Amino acid sequence: MTAGRRALFLDRDGVVNVDLGYVCTPDRTEFIDGIFELCRAAHERGYLLVVVTNQAGIARGYYSEQDFLGYMQWVRNVFARHGAPLDAVYYCPHHPSEGVGDYLRNCDCRKPNPGMLLAAQRD
Repeated sequence: MTAGRRALFLDRDGVVNVDLGYVCTPDRTEFIDGIFELCRAAHERGYLLVVVTNQAGIARGYYSEQDFLGYMQWVRNVFARHGAPLDAVYYCPHHPSEGVGDYLRNCDCRKPNPGMLLAAQRD
């Protein structure tokens, strides 16, 4: 990303896609009405498009980080085809009480903590 640019930060579940619970495959994806138009308009005005998302499904072992990253590449391709390329995706794979193994963590990146936003600002 480029320093000094404005950004539109988007949560994923409930903002980009309908929150059907632990969505991580194209066949379960329903995009929110108007999201592509909103993002295209922001992109055309010079805004960076940045997704910041908690991913408790990774923490709980419902899908892997690789599954999530592959899925988000598909999402990025869909947005690009709609003229709204996503500039970055930040995610928190942790959960403070329901995580499995190393994902059981109370971290600074899990929203509402500001870790992902601060990382995006640095980047």
